[in-house]
Amino acid sequence: MGRLGYELIRALGALVTLAQMRLRVSGVERVPSKGGIMLVSNHLGLIDPLPIGLRLPRQMRMLGKIEIFNRFLLGGVARIAGAVPIRRGESDREALVTVLGLLKADECLLVFPEGTYAHAPKPVGMLPFKTGAAWLALRSGCQIVPVGVTGAERVWHWKRGWRPWRRPRVSIVFGEPYRLEPEPGAPLKAVLQSATAEMARRIADLLPEGYRGVYAGPQERDALALPSLTD
Repeated sequence: MGRLGYELIRALGALVTLAQMRLRVSGVERVPSKGGIMLVSNHLGLIDPLPIGLRLPRQMRMLGKIEIFNRFLLGGVARIAGAVPIRRGESDREALVTVLGLLKADECLLVFPEGTYAHAPKPVGMLPFKTGAAWLALRSGCQIVPVGVTGAERVWHWKRGWRPWRRPRVSIVFGEPYRLEPEPGAPLKAVLQSATAEMARRIADLLPEGYRGVYAGPQERDALALPSLTD
């Protein structure tokens, strides 16, 4: 269905958003209107892509754990939205090649560098980033836009206090776009670790202290992660 299918999903998403959350979006004008872009965001739950993509002026592609595609409703929505399936905990070469092709074709791609999110009753907060997003940005040369999400963990999560008659406040903040500028001659591992730490810092700067998790302090923001896109 392509673009038509995406717009249909977005229209339905707008209705869901109106009914289920009070959404506030800021900084969307910072997202470049053309060229390959990677949106990198903290991850609070399955609902995150909906409020992130709703106000964007361009189509957003995303990655999804392959298990989602096996679910009747979520799988159908993911396919129509043009999501790319990723195998959990594996180096999925086919998916990486597909994603690189999207970025080089000037698409807008959403990536969650954590690869997962904290499930209740664990406290909400950023988890250690994996280096897969940095690898994609380095190989594609695309611009990176950090995104901060708050409040989405309460949507459809009973253990987080959600109830059908409540509309939690959800905030999406888009940061300034940037490109990786690796030091010439630096080892690849060091480049990926440094780029991953920078992604984490830029996203953490968009969030309240309580959402920064393992990146709450200056030293913690340099924490490194595994070379993967998902857990």
